[in-house]
Amino acid sequence: MGSDLAGTVLAVEDSCSRLKVGDQVWADIGAVVRFGSTGGGMSKGKENGAYATVAVALESQLGPMPANLGFLEAASLPKVALTSYKALLWYGGAPYSRGNGTVLVLGGSGGTGTTGIQLAKALGASAVITTTSAANAEYVSSLGATHAIDYHSHNWFDVLADSSVDVIYDCVGEAGTGDLAMTKLKSGGFYVTLRSALPSPSKVRSDVTSTAFINSDTNLENLAELEALRRLVEAEQLRMPRVKPFDLSEVLVAFNESRAGRVVGKLVVVLPEPGAEQQQKTV
Repeated sequence: MGSDLAGTVLAVEDSCSRLKVGDQVWADIGAVVRFGSTGGGMSKGKENGAYATVAVALESQLGPMPANLGFLEAASLPKVALTSYKALLWYGGAPYSRGNGTVLVLGGSGGTGTTGIQLAKALGASAVITTTSAANAEYVSSLGATHAIDYHSHNWFDVLADSSVDVIYDCVGEAGTGDLAMTKLKSGGFYVTLRSALPSPSKVRSDVTSTAFINSDTNLENLAELEALRRLVEAEQLRMPRVKPFDLSEVLVAFNESRAGRVVGKLVVVLPEPGAEQQQKTV
């Protein structure tokens, strides 16, 4: 919570060499950090702050906002786009080429699923399979999914043949997913989950790679990744087609909707800005 933001720079320290007052920026400032003295023991915490009207961030966490986005959509993308981009590029075998381009995205209509489908295509996947409800099949198809599996009526592991996919990107995190993934991956394949213990495989095949990835562990330096994502957005290869805004007074309603696990796209909290305009920051 309180990680994504899109807004206007109000002040900079003298050490800032890139950004200036008035720049429009986007970021995921939610970073896991360690603090304290070595002798007294180190503690681990989470940088947040994006639910404030004015947020403080490192210059290395902020990127120029895509020119074709307004604040609302720009605020919806950083966390889920950075998560999917890093997961696929660092741990999921991307970029893809002919012969290793079949990607399965589990949970295709949520935030990370929405970006995962689009980024898999942008990174060269020849086929993107995803799980979603029948009601959201058209939505995931519009993102670039080549086949949608209705999880209400079919188990993805029953539909897909063994050794049939190159990459499984797990945005759901159900227990046992990793073990099921091991049977569906081709030799040399990749399994990436955004959860840790429950979906991780009990035994990893020697010929595949398995990773549990938490984006917040890598969020103190995002400039290169945000720049790559900005170019993809401006090339219309990455968007957030469904954004549902909430006023700050409705933030508990937004949390409850998010907790239900049925969000399509992204929820955004609109904060009052100390000026004439508004800033938007996401759940």
